[in-house]
Amino acid sequence: MIQFRLLSLSHKTTDIAVRERFALNQNEVSLFLDKAKQVTSVEEVLAISTCNRTEIVCFGDKSGAYDLLYCLCQVKLQNIDIALRAFSQEHDEVTVLRYLFEVSAGLESQILGDAQIRSQIKQAYQLADKAQTAGTYIHRLMQVIFSANKKISSQTGFRTGISSASYAAVDMIEEYRSMFKSTQIAIVGFGEMGQNVCKHLCSKGHTELTIFNRTEEKVTQFNEKFKTELSYFPLDHLRRKMYQFDIIISSPSVTAPILQKSDFDTSDVLFKILVDISMPRSIAPDVASVPGIMLYDMDDIGKVTQTALEQKKASIQDVRNILDIYLEEFVQWQNDNKNLEAIRSMKAALQTIKAEEMDRYQRLMSEASSCTYEQVMDAMIQKIIKKTVVTLKSIKNENERKVYNSLINQTFL
Repeated sequence: MIQFRLLSLSHKTTDIAVRERFALNQNEVSLFLDKAKQVTSVEEVLAISTCNRTEIVCFGDKSGAYDLLYCLCQVKLQNIDIALRAFSQEHDEVTVLRYLFEVSAGLESQILGDAQIRSQIKQAYQLADKAQTAGTYIHRLMQVIFSANKKISSQTGFRTGISSASYAAVDMIEEYRSMFKSTQIAIVGFGEMGQNVCKHLCSKGHTELTIFNRTEEKVTQFNEKFKTELSYFPLDHLRRKMYQFDIIISSPSVTAPILQKSDFDTSDVLFKILVDISMPRSIAPDVASVPGIMLYDMDDIGKVTQTALEQKKASIQDVRNILDIYLEEFVQWQNDNKNLEAIRSMKAALQTIKAEEMDRYQRLMSEASSCTYEQVMDAMIQKIIKKTVVTLKSIKNENERKVYNSLINQTFL
C-alpha cells in the first residue's frame, strides 16, 4: 500500500557514536536522493539529517523502506545489519505524520523547541525538490508543517529561552568565563551553526572572536552586516594556533574529526574548554583524556539544558493543540486526494470500456442510435462515479477507506 513511512534514528534511540555513522551532509543527501529515485516501490522521498537525527521519510510501499535503508548504507559505506539495528521503522501513516509534525516543532529535539530544526527541514525539502523526489504529497505536507510552525511562533511562548544547540553551547561556556583572565575564543567552521554561535557570543559581550574556516568570504560578509571585527584564519591553521585560545567551539561540516588526541602536546596544555557541536563529530572523543581539556559534545549539551526544558513545558500542550489542527487538515486533504486519484482511475477505465464497446457496436447501429447509445453510457458512468464518491465520503474509518481505495485501483488500473 502506498503511504507515508519513516526510517528514524535520533538522540532518543542511539548514542552519538552511532548517529555520526549515518549523518548526511548536503552532498550526501543529494547522492542518497539520486539513488532513492531508482527505488520503484517509492514515489517520494525526503531526507532530514541534523546533529541529533537522521530521518528518511518516504511515500511508498513497505518494501521500499528497506531499499532506502540500503541506499543510505551505500552512501555512508555502512553495513545494512548495523543500519537495521540502528534505525526504527514506522509504517502506521498517522503515527509517521504526527511524529514529523512534532519533530518540525522541536518537540522531539534534544533542546526542546530547537529553532534550528525548522531551517534544517526547509533545507531538506529544498534538496528533495531539487532532486525531484518531492511530489504532490511531500509538497503539501511541507506547506502545512510550515504553516503550523508559524502559528506556534506567534501564539505560544514555546520559542523563548534556549532554543538551539548553538545557543546552548554558548550558554554552557558562560559558566567558565570566570576561570580565565581574558577569555580567548575561537569558532571553527562558519556555516549556519557557526554564525549562530558567533551571534550569541557577541550578544553576551564577546567581541574579540577568531574564526577558522575554509574560506574568508562568509566572515567578511558577517563583519559587514553586523559591524563586527572578527579575525579570520584558514582552517588548516587551526592545529598550530589552537594553543592561543581558552575556548574552542567547533561546528564544521566534516566526515571525520579534524582534531585528534595526537594534536595536543600534553606538556603545553593548561586548561581549555572544547565544545563540539558538529555531526559527525569534528573533535575525536579521546581528546577528553588529555590533561586540562574539558570536551563537550552534543550529548553533553543535551544534559545541561533541563532548566530551559522546565520553562518551555508550560507551552507544550498549546503546541500539540496547534499541531493536531494542522495534522487533521493534512490528513483530510490526503484522504480527499487519494479518493480523487481512485475516482480518476475509475473514470479513465470506464471511458476506455465505453470506447471499446462503442467501437464494437457502432457499425451495427444508425448514427442516431449510436448517439443515443453513447449518451446512455455516459449517464451510466456518471451515476457509477457519483455513487462511488458518496460511498467514499461516508466512510469514516481510515483503514476501511484505504481498503476501498485499494480495491478501486486494483479493479480499474
